[in-house]
Amino acid sequence: MGATGIFAIIQMIKELINVVMPLIIAMTVLVFIWGIFRMVTSSDGAAREEARGYITWGIVALFVMVSVWGLVNILVTSLHLNNSTPQNLEQLIPVR
Repeated sequence: MGATGIFAIIQMIKELINVVMPLIIAMTVLVFIWGIFRMVTSSDGAAREEARGYITWGIVALFVMVSVWGLVNILVTSLHLNNSTPQNLEQLIPVR
């Protein structure tokens, strides 16, 4: 597998993350909000601790996911793996 194969794998991972990540982030935000709701509505100390766990893990998961998403985008940008086409052909053809 040459360099093109590695770049293709990184691009494929970026595309997969860009599709899946917003859904996972939305689910994580829902877990965080559910933890807040449980904490506000619970009167039992054990239930509050469980709700605090939802809130904590929701924040941790959100931080990790956004960090990984950003890292993949930094790698793609740094390695110039964007497959976007130029707006005009003059960018591809050198002028003499």
